[in-house]
Amino acid sequence: MRLFLTFLFISLFISSCSETSPDDFEEIQNDPQPQVVTYDGSIKEIMQNSCVNCHQNAAPSGGLRLETYDQVRNSTENGTLIDRITRQPGDPLLMPQGTNGLPQSSIDLVLRWRDGGFIEN
Repeated sequence: MRLFLTFLFISLFISSCSETSPDDFEEIQNDPQPQVVTYDGSIKEIMQNSCVNCHQNAAPSGGLRLETYDQVRNSTENGTLIDRITRQPGDPLLMPQGTNGLPQSSIDLVLRWRDGGFIEN
């Protein structure tokens, strides 16, 4: 009986352990990207820093304005923005022009914003 209880205790102890290490918790806590991506919280800043310089005012590059939530959402929904920011370096249609494109983390945020339903704020 004692052997059975010892075996049972060891089995329960082992099965209660998880495969999550302390390093896993550190990665989760240090994740720089927000869980829910919003236009006001993430996307607006990306547009301001990387796109609006050419895509604003009365004569925007390519006729595309990216100054407001509605403009950015429309361009993302119709595929123009996603197509242009996900092209390979060296492609003449890659945006922003004259660069190697947006950082992958910014592209990932735009895709997560789209996939999350275009939350504004």
